[in-house]
Amino acid sequence: MSHIPCDIDFNFKGFTFQQEKCRKSCGYYGNPIWHGYCSRCWIQQRQKSQTHPLTDGFRHHTAILEVKPEQRRNEDLWKIPDTARNVTSNDGFPHSHITYRSLPVAESPGSLSLLTFPCLHALAQGDFSDFLKALRRHDAQHLMTHCTRFIQKLQDTEILTLDDKGEQVQEFYSTIGSLYPDHMTEEREKLLNNIEKLVMTRLYKSVFCLDGSEDEQKDLSFQAQIRSLVWVTPKMLQLSLHESNKEANDLILSAVTTLVEIDSKRAPQDKLACVSKASNFIFKAISVSKIEPATADDFLSYLIFTILKANPPRLVSNIQYITRFCNPKRLVSGKDGYCFTNFCCAISFIENINASSLGLTQKEFSQLMQQESSVSRTNHSVIIQGTVEQMEQNKEQLAELHSRQDLLIQEIERLAIEVREWSLAVKEEIREVIQKLPLATKCATTSHN
Repeated sequence: MSHIPCDIDFNFKGFTFQQEKCRKSCGYYGNPIWHGYCSRCWIQQRQKSQTHPLTDGFRHHTAILEVKPEQRRNEDLWKIPDTARNVTSNDGFPHSHITYRSLPVAESPGSLSLLTFPCLHALAQGDFSDFLKALRRHDAQHLMTHCTRFIQKLQDTEILTLDDKGEQVQEFYSTIGSLYPDHMTEEREKLLNNIEKLVMTRLYKSVFCLDGSEDEQKDLSFQAQIRSLVWVTPKMLQLSLHESNKEANDLILSAVTTLVEIDSKRAPQDKLACVSKASNFIFKAISVSKIEPATADDFLSYLIFTILKANPPRLVSNIQYITRFCNPKRLVSGKDGYCFTNFCCAISFIENINASSLGLTQKEFSQLMQQESSVSRTNHSVIIQGTVEQMEQNKEQLAELHSRQDLLIQEIERLAIEVREWSLAVKEEIREVIQKLPLATKCATTSHN
């Protein structure tokens, strides 16, 4: 699959949900993360609205890979603002005057041109462990140094937002990809996959779900939304899934487990692989649930149901992390791109779910939401009451244990006294025997001799 066709609408019985197409009608899928645009149109939109545009060319799979030097923009991104208050402004109000001082710049990408084709070929062979071995080659040290300095630079800076860091990583991928000629597409993709895993595994803690970030708040809000929809049944989503079908339910459970595993992965490609793996389980579940072949309608509805059952931790942060730092070609092409696009659509559906989405009247929807809220409060009260009762039982058991411990200590002390008295008594008896029979014992010994 060279690209994702944009000719599928998802019209469910009971609710209507249309697969998002690019808002500019360019022929590719839009993505809720990119506000309805495809990756290329989203880049163009950002370029119009931001002072520091995203690089173009590399982030869309139909483009020719070119490296467009933007040295001045890169230097501006890596400047630290020094703000000094100017109290003598012409309008009588104080204003801030901003100057900049530059951060140390990593090794020039020009040094990468020293890499030989045999080295580049070796770096694109085998799996990630083979790549790490090849990276220790003498002729690969320029690439190793370049990666290390880039990672250190992103870890040390605090002036860039996560979106800015995402742009820097994408430009880094573009620079590495430019080392290969056009006819070495397969080798280029393998190297970029390995570079992505190397760089993002090291950068993970400094770019993923930072404390107090907007992504963290969205995670909490989305998890609360899913918890409020626990009453949604397969029938409401028009699923041909029944409790009696053990094989299908086991496959859905496997998909749920795989979605939960997303948060344990570090590399964007590994998180994306979890989405694809869960999708495989879902397609298998559909195939054993109905006689007809699986359709796009079935897939999206099953995916929505699976997400509701899984309620994966930090899901929004994981989606943002994949979008910012994954090789963008993988997001808009092939099986991974198709699964990820539907995954984002499912999340968008859950975020905006309403009565008509589930084929319910507004009254029915409100009653179910209120009932769930009431059940949640009741469950909370029951949990608190049960906890208090358990604490009282534990307190009584603890008092009983203390009493038994005191009795045990007293018994131990009594036994210790008896042992000491018995020991003294035995010693006294031995002493008395020795005093009474010393000569008789000696005589008996002499007579025997």
